[in-house]
Amino acid sequence: MNRQTSVFILTITGLILLMLGGIELLALFKIEPALPSFPTTEKETVSFPRELRDASGQTLVIATPPQRIVSQTLGTDEILFAISDSSRIVAVSVLAQDARYSNVVEKARMVGKQATDSTELILSYYPDLIFVASYSRAETVELLQATGAPVFRFAHFRRIADIKSHIKTIGYAIGEDKRAAALIAQMEQDIKGIRASIPPDANPPRVISYNQWGITAGSNTTFDDILRIAGARNVAAAHGVDGHIKLSSEQVIEWQADFIVTGANQGEFDTARRQLLKNPAIAASDAGKAGRIIVIDNRYFLSVSQYIIYGIKKLSEKLYTVAEK
Repeated sequence: MNRQTSVFILTITGLILLMLGGIELLALFKIEPALPSFPTTEKETVSFPRELRDASGQTLVIATPPQRIVSQTLGTDEILFAISDSSRIVAVSVLAQDARYSNVVEKARMVGKQATDSTELILSYYPDLIFVASYSRAETVELLQATGAPVFRFAHFRRIADIKSHIKTIGYAIGEDKRAAALIAQMEQDIKGIRASIPPDANPPRVISYNQWGITAGSNTTFDDILRIAGARNVAAAHGVDGHIKLSSEQVIEWQADFIVTGANQGEFDTARRQLLKNPAIAASDAGKAGRIIVIDNRYFLSVSQYIIYGIKKLSEKLYTVAEK
C-alpha cells in the first residue's frame, strides 16, 4: 500500500467517525437530524407539517411523518397496527400484550417495548409522537408536556363515532390518511352487512348489559350503539339511563329484558354465566330462566377500536339464533 492510498483511507475513516460522532451528539442534545425525503408512492401523497388540537385544547404541530411512535392506550395500539407499518411503532401500551383484552398480541410482542407511566422510560424511546388518553395518569402526561414531548391526548370513548374519529385523527397525525379512510370504510361496510343479516320479520329484542359488579350501560355508550346496529333495544336507555350505572336487583326484575349481555375473557364464558346466575335477580328473571345470557369476548366487548365490529357481529348472531329457537 503506497503512502497516497494510506492517506486516502485515513481521511475517509476520519470522515465516517466524525459523522458517527455527530449523530451521537444530535441524540445527546436531542437535536433532530434532518429526515430523508419521503418519495411519492402509489399508496399516498402526504404533506407536512400538520397541526392537531386535542380535546383539552392543546395544539400539537407535527413537522414530518412520525417514525418513532409511542402508544400508551390499547385503542391506539390496535388502530396503529392496522394503518401503520409496525417499524414506526417503538412502544405500545401495557395491555397490548395481554391476550385477555388485546387483539394485537403477536404484533405487540414483536415491538417488545411498553409505554408505562414512567416519563423517563417513554422519553428514552426518543418518540416523535406520543398517543395518550384522558384516563392516562395525569402526572405522566403533564411531565411529558413540560419536556416539550410531542403528546396528543384522546378524550372521547363513548360512541362508535368516536372510534371512527380517532382512526381518522391517527391517520392524519402519521400521514396515513388513505389507510385510515379505508379502515373506516371497512367498518361501515361491516355494519351494513350486520344490519342486512337481521331477519326482516324479527321483533327487536329487548336487551340489557350487566356485569359481575351490577353495572349496566344506557344511552351515549358504545353498547347502546352496538344494540342499535344489531337491531335491538337498550332497556336501560329506554328507562332513562345515560352512561353507566349500577343496576339494582329490583330493576332487573322489573325491566325483564329478553336478553342479558355481559363480557368475559376467553375460556371463561361459562364461568361468567354461572357467576351472573348466582345473583337471585338474574336467576329469577325471564332471561335467566330461559338461558338467554349472552357472553361476548372482552377483546371485542370492551374494545374502543375497529375490533368492536367483531363484538357486534357475535351479538347479532346470538340474538337472532337464540330468538329463533
